[in-house]
Formats: sequence, structure tokens, C-alpha cells
Amino acid sequence: MKNDYELIYLYKETSSEEALIKLINKYKRLIWKNIYKFYVPISYHDDFYQEGLITLVNALNTFDSSYNKTFTRYFELILYRRFIALKKESPKYVLAPKPELFFKEEPPPFFIFFDLKSLSDFEKRVWDLFYNERKIIKSIAEILKTDEKSIKNAIYRIKCKLKEQL
Repeated sequence: MKNDYELIYLYKETSSEEALIKLINKYKRLIWKNIYKFYVPISYHDDFYQEGLITLVNALNTFDSSYNKTFTRYFELILYRRFIALKKESPKYVLAPKPELFFKEEPPPFFIFFDLKSLSDFEKRVWDLFYNERKIIKSIAEILKTDEKSIKNAIYRIKCKLKEQL
């Protein structure tokens, strides 16, 4: 069996499919370990795995053994950075009060619908300013003529009610 350096050299010089397959088989556990380490939702596992394989090929092409670093360390660092970027790019959850306003058919899975009836009038105003208009707590307090602590408490109550509904 050849070591990493021989396989990398063989892949770089001849684009050997056999060397690439051996390296993929060796590093696929490292890719999966990082997928689980980043708490990637199950629906995105395949996407992250494919990105990991692409990152492996990029690492093979850019690896330089003259820096006295092992390929494993080099690949793990690149993979870690790529997964951080992917986590930032993955869709965030969107809170919306009524699904029928947005979709004729079934909404995408990253939409969460929330019943506003459970909120008080004050919480509804805070909801609208904080979540819909994206105002900061300080400006919400000025608009509603109250202190920032009341706004923070209202946001906390809204989050608790949201968790109860989910």
C-alpha cells in the first residue's frame, strides 16, 4: 500500500483515478466526522459530503509538502474552513405569521409559521418592529416609549411562546 505522499504525487502527475479513489476512501471518515461535528441537519448531509469531496480534490491539487505539514492536517484545516462557510450560507429559518400569504402550495421546509393570537398587543407590536421591520431594541424602545428591558423581556416571551408552538 502506498502512503499519502506517493498517492498525492501519483494523482498530481498522472490524474490517476485509482489514487484518487484510495484517498477518498481514506479521508471519507474525516469528512463525515466534521459533518457531525458541525451539527449539520440530516437533509444537508449529502451536500456537505459532496463539498467535502470537492475540498479534498482542491486540497490534493494545492498541497505542497515543502511546508513540513502532513496532508491530513492540511486537508482538515481546509475542510474545517469550508464547512464554516457552508454553515453561514445555509438557509436560516424565516418566521412568518400566515403561510397562505406567501405560498399557494406547500411552503419550503425552512419556513416556520407562528400563530400571533397567543401574543399580547404589546408583544405583537414588538414582534412587528423586531422581526418584520428588523429594528434594534434601542429604537423599538424609543418608538414604543418604554425601556429596553421591557423590549428584551417581550422578545424573550415571544421566543418562549414560539417554542411552545413548535
